[in-house]
Amino acid sequence: MRWVSRLTTAAIVAIVATALVVAIVSVAKPATVTGNFETSALFRDASGLPVGSRVVIAGVTVGRIDRLTIEGNLARVHMRLIDDVVILDDAFATKKASSALGDNYVEISPGGPDPADPGDTRPRRRLRSGEPIPLVVEATTTDRVLRSVERALPRLDDNLAAANAFLDEGREWVSGDFAQRIAALERRLDDGAIARPLREVHDATVRFDERTTELAGNVADGAPVVARRLRELPGQIAAVTGDLRDARAQVTGSLGDARAKIDEADRYIDQAGELIDELAGAPGAKQGRLARMINDPSAGESLAATAADVESVTGALDRVKTTLGFRTEFNLLAVQPRFYVTAELAARNDTFYLIEAEKGPTGDNPAVTLVAIPDSGEFQRSSLISEKLRFTAQWGRRFGRSVSVRLGIKESQFGAGVDVALVGGHLKLTLDAMESNFSEAPRIKVAAALRVFRELYVLGGVDDVLTDGAELRIAPWGVAEPVPNQFETLRYGRDYYLGFELRFHDQDINRILMIYGALIAGLLI
Repeated sequence: MRWVSRLTTAAIVAIVATALVVAIVSVAKPATVTGNFETSALFRDASGLPVGSRVVIAGVTVGRIDRLTIEGNLARVHMRLIDDVVILDDAFATKKASSALGDNYVEISPGGPDPADPGDTRPRRRLRSGEPIPLVVEATTTDRVLRSVERALPRLDDNLAAANAFLDEGREWVSGDFAQRIAALERRLDDGAIARPLREVHDATVRFDERTTELAGNVADGAPVVARRLRELPGQIAAVTGDLRDARAQVTGSLGDARAKIDEADRYIDQAGELIDELAGAPGAKQGRLARMINDPSAGESLAATAADVESVTGALDRVKTTLGFRTEFNLLAVQPRFYVTAELAARNDTFYLIEAEKGPTGDNPAVTLVAIPDSGEFQRSSLISEKLRFTAQWGRRFGRSVSVRLGIKESQFGAGVDVALVGGHLKLTLDAMESNFSEAPRIKVAAALRVFRELYVLGGVDDVLTDGAELRIAPWGVAEPVPNQFETLRYGRDYYLGFELRFHDQDINRILMIYGALIAGLLI
């Protein structure tokens, strides 16, 4: 009976082994997926995707790779999926690894609205069987990474070699030229190459602060005088207004008288015309000298020749361009005005003559005397300044439309000047250099004039730029002597001024004479 038990044991073992093999095979072999939905995708690298590899969606197997074809440099992977799979036109395929041994599978993202974007309502279309998946996301493989590293290593070696050469050159430059330049810089610093300019800048800043403080003090001292004159200005304007009103009444009366006298002259003119007509028609024996002159052709020709000569003279005068002007300047520190009457005669386009008369606080050239004080070894210096007009007479020449130079007498002293016109003549810059009455340095005067309306200019500038400002005390005058227009002191040297200028050209002068000529004639009569 032993063999029966052995046979039974062998049968049981065989049955159990068969069951285990069937279970292992059923578990290891994936389920067969059947369907007729076909699609495809283009991959740059289809390695690890043999025929029969899985196709999954969200981790669920939905098909198998049916076949592989080549299209140019790409591999088209044909897939057969289950019939009820839904793939939209924005789907994409990705190759993924299923193990570290190189086995891969294809995962399909079927597309559709993004759950993270609720507002995504774009229309989408379901792919039909046979239509390819439009987008493929290539996965990075270890082989590709290694090939990229292999291609990058030579470039890295070249860059390291270039960096090493740069460092060698840097070490040579630091140990050579750089060290020499540092040493040279240290020597220049020891010699004061930077400290000296800094000290000069500091000294210039201190001088600028001192002059600013001085200017502030001068402005503060002159402010009461300016305020007093401004308070007096309304009264002066009222007085001038009254004078103008009286002058208007006088002009009106004079015009009426002139009109009456013109009416009286018409009667005499008519009588003279009748007399001339009678003389012209009288017989030759009874004609007087006036009648013979009227009827004599030679007298008419003589008069015509004289008229032609006069016309040529007046034509020559007409080519002379005349500009008259009035300018006033107010010195801010001296608190004194200056008045100028100017005339500019231009005979040709490039030559002109400038004539000016100036009335100002410094008067005519001062007469300086030096008197010894007895028993003291000292001298007393005095300057006598007469309140007289200063005159300017200069010859000038223009270069183009913008620059002109002048030379001659400037404010009763020898001087020269340069004028520059900018912005089409709206801005005029002027520089004058002349002899100085109070300093050995020449008197430099710079100005800028801006045209604000027709021929009205607003100007400003600096007078006597090179001389520091100072004041001269005016000694008390005798009772019988005239009192000067100045106050107790006379300021000279650098000063700032503002003012305006009014200019009249030939056309303006003709218009003024045409309008006001009758007024002047009436006043004279």
